[in-house]
Amino acid sequence: MRKHAVIPALAAALICGSRLLLGAAAPGTTSADFLKIPVAALPSGMAEAYTAMVGPDSILYNPAGLGLLGYSSFSGSHNQYLDGITQEYVAAAYRSSYGTVGAAFSTLSSGEIDAYDSNDMAIGKTSTRHRMVMLSFAQSWPHFNQDIGMLDPMLINPSWTRVEPVKDYRPKSYRISVGGSVKNISEKLGGEGASSYAFDAGLLLVMPGHFHAGISALNFGRGEKFLDETYKLPSSLRFGLAKDFHTVNDIMVFTLASDAVKYSDQDYFNSTGVEVDIMKMFQMRLGYRTQKDMGSRICGGFGMNFDRLSDKGGFLKGSRFDYAYLDYGGLGVTHRLGVQFIW
Repeated sequence: MRKHAVIPALAAALICGSRLLLGAAAPGTTSADFLKIPVAALPSGMAEAYTAMVGPDSILYNPAGLGLLGYSSFSGSHNQYLDGITQEYVAAAYRSSYGTVGAAFSTLSSGEIDAYDSNDMAIGKTSTRHRMVMLSFAQSWPHFNQDIGMLDPMLINPSWTRVEPVKDYRPKSYRISVGGSVKNISEKLGGEGASSYAFDAGLLLVMPGHFHAGISALNFGRGEKFLDETYKLPSSLRFGLAKDFHTVNDIMVFTLASDAVKYSDQDYFNSTGVEVDIMKMFQMRLGYRTQKDMGSRICGGFGMNFDRLSDKGGFLKGSRFDYAYLDYGGLGVTHRLGVQFIW
């Protein structure tokens, strides 16, 4: 009873978070806006419609997704962003009988940029650095310790072929997972810097028929203080749905996901993505965002599993490569390369 009492309490807390977002800051007045830039390759190819999905990259969108992982995993991505800006990201999740512990690190660097004084005179070069370090924990109910290292047949699972699905009977009515994260955010411009702590919380419900629903509140904290002024963080509320559709013998699997997203300094927008898996080896992705004034609206990508090439008795149960293409219109296009490993 105590475990299940946590769930409505968390849902109420997330709803309260949405009310805080209604008192939104003006556009362009938040700090740490690098947190809005898509970095993980797989979700980026689906327009970041990932709030209701389950994978190591759930740590970025809904920490509750980690609680439904049946195995341990690693994800890493490189983002070749606009004007020579680069972004790196790594995340790892360890599944135990007590829950899933996750950690992530992301950094964005501008490289050298021209610096000017108050009179608009060139004074040389400067650089910026933006960094995020995160620690997460999640657990699901019901959970079965003997299933660790296996795929839960109730979930929308990635197309791993070396991970055995659970074959004996398990309750199939629902799965509920809750999760939370604490993160340290730091930024530096020239000789000035600021840092802050922020918190994430999420809830994910899995219903019969591979139907997922998730809600999360991200980046809630006190803000960053530059010199004598404090700037709010780009807090956000996300609500997502996901469902997959299988052809005969799972030759093709279609996964459709859609998120409603509200940042504290922007209007609501929708992200919708689709992934088509072919023979549990190749994946094609396409996504669209209704966000009008900033960011990429059209994106796509592909992935490939290499787990059939791995040794059945080896430590690694699966590996994959992912690519995402994001079109920023007149600003140019960006490319993300990612890898995942599971064990």
